[in-house]
Amino acid sequence: MSGEVCVLGGTGLLGRAVAAELTRRGRAFIAPPRAALDLADAAAIGGRIEALRPSAIVNLAGFTDVAAAERPENRSAATALNAVLPGLLAAACARLAIPFVHVSTDYVFDGAKRAPYLEDDPVNPAQVYGATKLEGETAAIAGNPRVLIVRVSTLYGPGRPQRPAYVDAILAQARARAAEGGGAIEVVEPPVASPTYAPDVAPALVELMDRCAIGIVHVVNDGAASRLELATAAVALAGFGERVTVRVRPEPPSGLRRPAYSVLDTAKLLGLIGRKLPPWRDGLARYVGEVES
Repeated sequence: MSGEVCVLGGTGLLGRAVAAELTRRGRAFIAPPRAALDLADAAAIGGRIEALRPSAIVNLAGFTDVAAAERPENRSAATALNAVLPGLLAAACARLAIPFVHVSTDYVFDGAKRAPYLEDDPVNPAQVYGATKLEGETAAIAGNPRVLIVRVSTLYGPGRPQRPAYVDAILAQARARAAEGGGAIEVVEPPVASPTYAPDVAPALVELMDRCAIGIVHVVNDGAASRLELATAAVALAGFGERVTVRVRPEPPSGLRRPAYSVLDTAKLLGLIGRKLPPWRDGLARYVGEVES
């Protein structure tokens, strides 16, 4: 084995956080760009991974645009990255006898529950994104029973290269209103989820991998917040609270179904690594302090 951890999706939000954490720990890793490793090439991916001979694979790649996944022209791409790729990677890791970590989502749940979801609660995704991610979980477990699946929720953090995360979009709106002398921004109140700071996930993910944890583990910041609560807290932490108000607007009739409640329980994480992630307000305060300083 090369001794290097292979981070797939290393330029994404969580990928950058995991790469930074591995660097902090002095761990050797590679994050192949798309030009060097085409993750959509199902016929070749297994052989390419085996040729790399990594010490472990962390799969953070995926089709994550929830709304875009609903469009017919994007279904094949969402299926290839979210549903098919995890099974191929899992099987390659099984052949190499190396750890495989795959990242999934709270969107595998339908939101009907009104208490934090446990890892073994029934799944019932309500949209294409969640359905393809669930297919990926199933394929990964079938390809390698020793896979570690980390479910996350409502991620934000530094270095988002493309679409802004919800927190970033709110901060941008608040900044613009404040520059105009004040005003209001309107947000929908639901869904209620587990807002999570990506740099808080990365250390826990690496610890779980190093402890050879297997199965599904929820890794999110502690607590729960609606979109309205998250937006209001971000605006206040950024110092715009006196000039910018946050008010509720009706949900648009887009037809896109998101789970109204998808808070994730992290008791299993506590049992595995001896700690939970910090409360969501703590993570948000650190992030806002970075971007607004």
